Amino acid sequence: GLEEAPLKPVQDAGSILMQGYLEKRSREHSFFGSEWQKRWCVLNRRTFYYYANEKSKHPKGTFSIENYSARLAFHLRKDSRKRCCFELICPGKRTYE
Repeated sequence: GLEEAPLKPVQDAGSILMQGYLEKRSREHSFFGSEWQKRWCVLNRRTFYYYANEKSKHPKGTFSIENYSARLAFHLRKDSRKRCCFELICPGKRTYE
């Protein structure tokens, strides 16, 4: 499940370090494998939020980035987007692709 913070919007726009669309791999597997979902993502100093789109008032998910690190992961895709794939990883917690 989702960790740490309750699902709520980012209140202080001044605390936003980066925001924009990313494709996030779903945890659910379909007949065709994992699906990539386009999400509006917001990163502040402590938390990563993801929304259905930039107009959404409440996030679909949120997690504390404390102890997470990022690494390139070209193996995640076989199409032209493979050069910009990365994972957010933390021992003992969900990996976000």
